Amino acid sequence: METQDTLVIIKPDSFWRKLDQQVEERLMSLGLKVVASRLLAGSENLPEEKWREFYFPVIGSRPPCLEGTSKYMAYGPVKMIHFRGVDAIQKIRQLVGATRPWQAAAGTIRGDFWPGATEANAAYRLKFQQPGDDQFLFNMIHASDSPASFAREIEFFTPLQS
Repeated sequence: METQDTLVIIKPDSFWRKLDQQVEERLMSLGLKVVASRLLAGSENLPEEKWREFYFPVIGSRPPCLEGTSKYMAYGPVKMIHFRGVDAIQKIRQLVGATRPWQAAAGTIRGDFWPGATEANAAYRLKFQQPGDDQFLFNMIHASDSPASFAREIEFFTPLQS
């Protein structure tokens, strides 16, 4: 058991579906320390090129997926929360659920709030899904997967650095 830092990003689709408060309440129920948090909307959000840089290590050079994801994240709003606590990374990721929401277990954020592939953000899908990316994901939330990921990710958000 070690004290860890982790970064959570409540993604735009949580806000569009008016689930951001419920998502945040579930995160807070873990009892981890909030080191810093910030809502980024409009010009305060990162531009698309910064989101491409943020997601490149995870998505890689799959242009349609990287382009759609960066466009979606820059559209915003997003809420960044820097948590700290014993086994914070594992606790947060367990609560968040599997990356692909249809594979997430009941009781997780993604598992409980996933409405289905067609229904999920239908009004926004064509705005962000790029040609060649037929599995564009709206998965509500991002959470660092390791101490190394946290260290790289927090660098994008100067107001959250401690």
